[in-house]
Amino acid sequence: MKKTFFLSVAVLALAFTACNSSSSNKTGSDSATVGVFDTTKLAKGAIYYQCEMDPQVVSDKPGTCPKCKMDLSKVEKK
Repeated sequence: MKKTFFLSVAVLALAFTACNSSSSNKTGSDSATVGVFDTTKLAKGAIYYQCEMDPQVVSDKPGTCPKCKMDLSKVEKK
């Protein structure tokens, strides 16, 4: 009984560990720059791309959010 319990706990711990670290290190040409692109220095009418779910993710070109994998939305500075 104890062996089955400890084996089950070990399998669950391994499954949670594998799920949490699955795709956090992927980088691609369509991924956005996080925390580097300063939108306050853009001229009025300038266009940038921002994630609707993660507003801190911005880019100067279209692509996908590296956190949630959603498409970045086009934003024009007013």
